[in-house]
Amino acid sequence: MNGSINDLLWPIIVILSITYLLVIEIKKRIAIRRLKSKIKYTETQIVDMQIINKGFSKGLFSSIGGSMSPAKLPDTYIVELKYEDSNYEINDEEIYKFYEIGDFVKLKLVSNLDESKNVISYELYNLNEN
Repeated sequence: MNGSINDLLWPIIVILSITYLLVIEIKKRIAIRRLKSKIKYTETQIVDMQIINKGFSKGLFSSIGGSMSPAKLPDTYIVELKYEDSNYEINDEEIYKFYEIGDFVKLKLVSNLDESKNVISYELYNLNEN
């Protein structure tokens, strides 16, 4: 009797884990669709943004589920920027290392806007990347 419970335990755990991951993925896709339905315009501009703050976080080693090969989370180089009274963030090692707070950096700003031209989301691209 005890052996049959243990034999069923792992398949139940696997099924519950898969179900949980599917629910998370479905929620993520619904959120992306809602966001996309709000976007009415996309603007692309080359702008000079001022660096207002910088932060660094060292990547960590992680062994998930007792895995024999640990995974390394990447280092994070957050640069906070200001452009036309709005704040932005970019994770970019080159900008972090070669520019100081107060410097201006030229970036490509892609803004997704709603019907009233309010920013819903944005992406920044470093023009100096090779």
